[in-house]
Amino acid sequence: MKTPIKIGVGFALLWIILKLSAFSFNVFLTDLKPFVFANMLFVTLAISIALYAKKRQQPGSNLLEDVKTAMIPGVLYAVIVSSFIYFYYQSIYPEFNSSKITEIELRMNDEVAVADFRKSNPGMENSSSDEIREKVMDSMNNYYSAQFTMTVSLLGLLLYATLNSLVLSLIFRRVIFRNV
Repeated sequence: MKTPIKIGVGFALLWIILKLSAFSFNVFLTDLKPFVFANMLFVTLAISIALYAKKRQQPGSNLLEDVKTAMIPGVLYAVIVSSFIYFYYQSIYPEFNSSKITEIELRMNDEVAVADFRKSNPGMENSSSDEIREKVMDSMNNYYSAQFTMTVSLLGLLLYATLNSLVLSLIFRRVIFRNV
């Protein structure tokens, strides 16, 4: 197995272990920010380490080869982590999505919240409270699903990995391996 593939799989497994450890110890179950930042850190580290290892092995490469080398661990990481996220919210911890939907249901039972929602959405000025509740709950049921979460995480990680690959490839070429 090539080094960039090993690095991408390794960091993905590290993030999965981190997420499962947090679940086991009931830490950060409802707070997603630490895991989003860990994702960003691990993608950046995977890309950087893969680029560094490749540049050490083959110093005479062009920018396109560097971007390709950087994309391999980033894309692999994104696919593995996003697939795990689907299974995590579908099978391991489906209570997260149901608890979020329950919170929104409780909030929508308050007439003040419905009135605020009506004011903030001009298309629903003439809708009844029941129609607003129904529309909000339908959209929230789609929003808090394992498929939607996986899709958003996959798109976000792929975009982040792509941009990171370009930027880090340029940084490695212009700063770190300037004289090689």
